[in-house]
Amino acid sequence: MSKKFFSFIHGDGVHIAPNQKVIPAEEFSTLQSALEVLEKAKQDAELYKKEVVAEIEVLKEQAQREGYEAGFTQWVAHVEKLEAEIGKVRQDMEKMVLPVALKAAQKMVSKELELAPSTISNIVSANLKAVAQHKQVTIYVNKKDLEILEAQRTQLKQIFEQLEVLSIRERADIAPGGCVIETEGGIINAQIENRWRILETAFQSRPKK
Repeated sequence: MSKKFFSFIHGDGVHIAPNQKVIPAEEFSTLQSALEVLEKAKQDAELYKKEVVAEIEVLKEQAQREGYEAGFTQWVAHVEKLEAEIGKVRQDMEKMVLPVALKAAQKMVSKELELAPSTISNIVSANLKAVAQHKQVTIYVNKKDLEILEAQRTQLKQIFEQLEVLSIRERADIAPGGCVIETEGGIINAQIENRWRILETAFQSRPKK
């Protein structure tokens, strides 16, 4: 039996297609799947909008022709209903796509780190620019990234204006690709998971349209 995961305005749904496995949104593993669902939702919402607009125009003409206050009131009600439906579809799609998009991005970043381990140098360099004026700097990274950064020590030192001490140490609780930078002025947490949390918070707190 076909299992329906959620419905669109027109009653279409995402089903398990023959010879094809489709899983709930929270388990989608690629951004492509999420974008396909979003595109279907947009098309469905646009079709619904056109149909309601056509109905609204008929009611408007009828109200103008007959001069009935009730006709105009019904027209206004349909406009409000349309706006509410479109807004709900947009919000629902955003809520669904955001975690899927982040998960897909995480997988792509992890793959990039596997294929190009030297990426850690770019990550550390980018974060060191924020503390270029500090003198005492310690960089904590995963054991797998330690050797790569040690080889880049000279280049990393060139980022600073008046560096006195640069230490690079391993820390078991830091995942590959991430780092924690400690200076006399404070700490920068550039671990992978922390950056994803910041990104997710930024998406969730952005102004709603």
